[in-house]
Amino acid sequence: MTYQVLILPQAHLDINRNADWWADHHSIDQAERWADAVYDQIEALDRSPESYPISAENETFSIEIRDKLVGLGRHPNYRAIFTVLENVVYVLAVRRAAQDAFRPDNCNWPPTA
Repeated sequence: MTYQVLILPQAHLDINRNADWWADHHSIDQAERWADAVYDQIEALDRSPESYPISAENETFSIEIRDKLVGLGRHPNYRAIFTVLENVVYVLAVRRAAQDAFRPDNCNWPPTA
């Protein structure tokens, strides 16, 4: 089964904010490579999204949330936080793995049209 992947506005903002950080602290080229890699890795959620682990914060949500590690290198240190409903993967946020816990008030769920 192939899933549709929808990246919600907060996740796009997170990617842009993190890419800006990469540009400021590394280089614009590396920021672009990072953002491209993250978008490619998120799009790969169209296959077997349920194979990724349940988020540590799952118990605080009314929906099941999962994590996929994304970023550059062999040990990516960002996580795409997502939920799966029927045949749609909703990417809620993209955060550094070391950031504080993801909370329901950090999330715009359900998505607005």
